[in-house]
Amino acid sequence: MSQDPSASSPPLAPKSPRDTTSLSPWARQMRQLGLYFAGAGFMAASVAVSRRAVVRRQLEAMPKFYVSNRNPIKVDSSERSLLAVEALGLATLNVTSFGILLLGGTSWAFDLCSVEELRQRTRAALMKPGLVNPEDEKELERMMESLMERLGMEKPEKPSKEEAARKE
Repeated sequence: MSQDPSASSPPLAPKSPRDTTSLSPWARQMRQLGLYFAGAGFMAASVAVSRRAVVRRQLEAMPKFYVSNRNPIKVDSSERSLLAVEALGLATLNVTSFGILLLGGTSWAFDLCSVEELRQRTRAALMKPGLVNPEDEKELERMMESLMERLGMEKPEKPSKEEAARKE
């Protein structure tokens, strides 16, 4: 009485760190939500950094108590450049953190754990046969031809097989 070795199945563990198809539903969801919560934490940190920078700049713009307000504050052009670089850095940080948050939420919503899963689903969707019935296509062509005749437009000629082969 011997057992078939193929009848026993290995435990549900991923074959490699990139293989996520054999993960349990709970592990898949935790992996997806991990990216979402990392993005949320990164977003909160970037908002805090941006808020702190804006408050610091606002406090710098306030005149000191015993300073005359008749003389305009002279701003050096190098300070403007540094301000622009800082603003660009903060904007980049905020957009990146929002992108990570969006990516995590999208991966959870579409039940994706890896880029390979996204590729597989995209290929499957692209290889699916069309939902258009060929008879409906011919009927639409007939309707368009009659419409073009009523409007006095010329009917476009269908390319011959030789011309179609040349274009490809």
